[in-house]
Amino acid sequence: MNKLFSKGTLIIFGSLSFLILIAWVFRITCFDIPVRATIYPLNVEVGSPIHFSDSTKNAHMVTWEFGNGDVENKRCGEYTFKEVGQYQVRLTIDNNKTAYFLVDVKDSKKEKEQNLVKIVAPKTAFQNERVVFMADGDADNWRWEFGESGKLDSQEKNPIYFYSKVGTYEVKLISSNMKYSATHTIQILPELTFDVRDPGNQKLDKVREYLQKIVDRKGSFNGNYDMIKRLLHANDHLVVLVNGTKENALSDYCSGLKIMGKQQSTMIQEVAEEYAPNGKIKRLMVTQSSLD
Repeated sequence: MNKLFSKGTLIIFGSLSFLILIAWVFRITCFDIPVRATIYPLNVEVGSPIHFSDSTKNAHMVTWEFGNGDVENKRCGEYTFKEVGQYQVRLTIDNNKTAYFLVDVKDSKKEKEQNLVKIVAPKTAFQNERVVFMADGDADNWRWEFGESGKLDSQEKNPIYFYSKVGTYEVKLISSNMKYSATHTIQILPELTFDVRDPGNQKLDKVREYLQKIVDRKGSFNGNYDMIKRLLHANDHLVVLVNGTKENALSDYCSGLKIMGKQQSTMIQEVAEEYAPNGKIKRLMVTQSSLD
């Protein structure tokens, strides 16, 4: 009786089975192994690096493509995006397997802070008055337009400007690393033309009115106080003589008026100036009364 399988048939069958087994193992080891890779963080600021790493088993060649034309062939490393945007990063393993990652790149906090430069300046001033403008923030250079000339007026960080015409002006400040200009609106009032030597003139009447407003809490304290200093062309340290007996600095005297206004009614009756031999104001003399 003939055997079902001859020796030659068994050899052929065994060889085929072995080849199938080898192909199956090759498929398992080379094609079915998953890609294991990471990128972190996926949300990053311009100038801060991302970290990429591949740990795919039996990987021989890796290619990282960062969505902007840049390529890396290292399995692990760092990469820094130079521009804001969303980038699709592709990893290719042995020219066969791929994985994708979406990286969101935003403005850096440092850049945002640099763009938040502010203008520090008064909201009102007088014609031909010395107005100081200050730039609050960091930048490489400064370009000021004060709105009166229609052109670039200064390249200093904290310039001084004199407005010659009455009106409302928009001040602009721009720097090379600012995306948008900083703006400030200032109103220029008619120049004060009082006779500073006449103790009964309009200027001193105005000073008395603003002192009374501080007592009565009419308007803001800072606004009234600034007007007093401008009318007198004085600073915080101007000496004030009250009722011929008590001296104090202008800033302390006005702050005291604000407090006195809470407790009792104070009436500013008269204001006069005393001048030094050099023609400058020596002290302000105030006559006032308090009604309990």
